[in-house]
Amino acid sequence: MLGAEIMTATYYDQLRDPKWQKKRLEVMSRADFECEYCGAKDKTLNVHHSYYEKGLAPWEYQDESLHCLCEDCHRKRQDTDLLLKRQIGRLEMDKEQLLGYAMGLGAKQDAEALLDVSSYEVALGVADSWRLTPEEIIRGLREGIINGVRLEEMGLTKRHK
Repeated sequence: MLGAEIMTATYYDQLRDPKWQKKRLEVMSRADFECEYCGAKDKTLNVHHSYYEKGLAPWEYQDESLHCLCEDCHRKRQDTDLLLKRQIGRLEMDKEQLLGYAMGLGAKQDAEALLDVSSYEVALGVADSWRLTPEEIIRGLREGIINGVRLEEMGLTKRHK
C-alpha cells in the first residue's frame, strides 16, 4: 500500500518526504555543503538529479546521479538540460550513434564501467568519441569487454603503430 501512496503523491509531496530529506542531506554532506559546480558555500543549496526516470522516487536514484548545486548553478544546469533535450529531439542523425558517443565520453570519467555496444551505430558513436573506428570497437568486443580502460589501451596501441 505504501508504494501506491508514493506513486500517487505529487513530486512536491515526495520532496517533503523524510526519505528525500535524509538523502538530500547525505548528498549535501558528501559535497561539504558547497556547490559542486562553482564552489559557493554561502548560497542556498539544492540537490540536482542528473536525469529522471519514470517510476523512481527522488530518493531512489544512484548517489552519483545526485549533485549539490547552489540555486544559480542548479537553474543553469536545468536550463542546459532542457536545451539539450530539445536539440536531441531535433536531431536527424541516428540517436543510437549519439548514445554511443555519450557512452564513450562517460567511459572517460568511469573507466571501469562496461559499455553496452548493442549495434553498429552505437559502436560508431563510441569510436567517434575515442578517435577509433567502429571496426576497432567491434574487434575489441570480440576479444573481450569494452570499457574506458580497454578503449584507452586501443587508442594507445593505434597511436604507437
